[in-house]
Amino acid sequence: MIFMVLELVVLAVGALAAYALGSRFPRVVAGWVGRRSGIEAVPGPAWASAAKVDAVVLDRWGTVTSGRLKVTTVDPLDPDHVRNLRWFAGALEHEAEGRLARAIARLSPRGKVSDFEDVPGCGVQGSVDRHPVRVGRPAWVGMAERNDLGVVVGVELDGRPLGYLVVGDEPREDARTAISRLSALGVIPVLVSDDTARNTEHLAEACGIERSHPEIAPEKRARLVAELQEQGHVVAFASSRPEDAEAQATADLAVGGDGGVRLQDLDVCRITALLSTARGVVAGARLARPLGPVPALVGLGLAVLGLGSVVVAAICALLGLVMAAAVGAVSVMRAGNLSPT
Repeated sequence: MIFMVLELVVLAVGALAAYALGSRFPRVVAGWVGRRSGIEAVPGPAWASAAKVDAVVLDRWGTVTSGRLKVTTVDPLDPDHVRNLRWFAGALEHEAEGRLARAIARLSPRGKVSDFEDVPGCGVQGSVDRHPVRVGRPAWVGMAERNDLGVVVGVELDGRPLGYLVVGDEPREDARTAISRLSALGVIPVLVSDDTARNTEHLAEACGIERSHPEIAPEKRARLVAELQEQGHVVAFASSRPEDAEAQATADLAVGGDGGVRLQDLDVCRITALLSTARGVVAGARLARPLGPVPALVGLGLAVLGLGSVVVAAICALLGLVMAAAVGAVSVMRAGNLSPT
């Protein structure tokens, strides 16, 4: 009789332990798999929220782009002045701030700059190696406007137009692949941008995104998230900009904000990996919870039939733990392997 009671205790403890392990072990495995994909920290409840996401709002900066601008065109008025255009504009912009300035500054090393001045709404001016230089809106430096994609900048040297620079986004090479993977997961990507409609539409098209919102102010982004939720969507908002805090607070899942999911960076590939892995976590727990206790139930049947023993009960309990862990791990790892990394 004592051995029978001991068998039942071992089986009961084994069944409960297998159920608990099936609930939590997928998250542990997701932590291991996630680190390989740049997923640094996910609060426990966020896995369930991420698994339900069917719309993700992507801020232009750092998700489908590298988060910085690049000079796409260097067009001197005199073809022999390419080097001068790069040198004087780049050297002057080393003294300025902002993404546009950093993009132009990468055209050249630092030079000897004096009398630097930022002219709001126009551009910057100063002397580079004692040559007066102005970089800014073409009309401000007395040059004709152009209709290129991106931001067109005119450069003036010694009071004469030197040439044009065009600065645009730097899309991530694998952004289109990641967007395709999001669509395969049933997630609608939505691009929000502070850029013009023309530039935003071009970026969205290059990445395979059908829904985009250009020139949308931070205060309107929270309303966009609310509208998607009113349409029945579970929404994630990905941004690292403090201005988007309200939109992230409104969203069902905040990616990149304070207190939300933390990734190595906001590369859309990592966001895709997060949502895919989250589905594996939920699916793994859903399968492991009922399957884990099965060996214990088999042991119980053997005990009732008089075919069991304490050793058999312990083996059944151990098998339950192994089954719960294996089922949960396989589900998460399969989901993780389907994500682009």
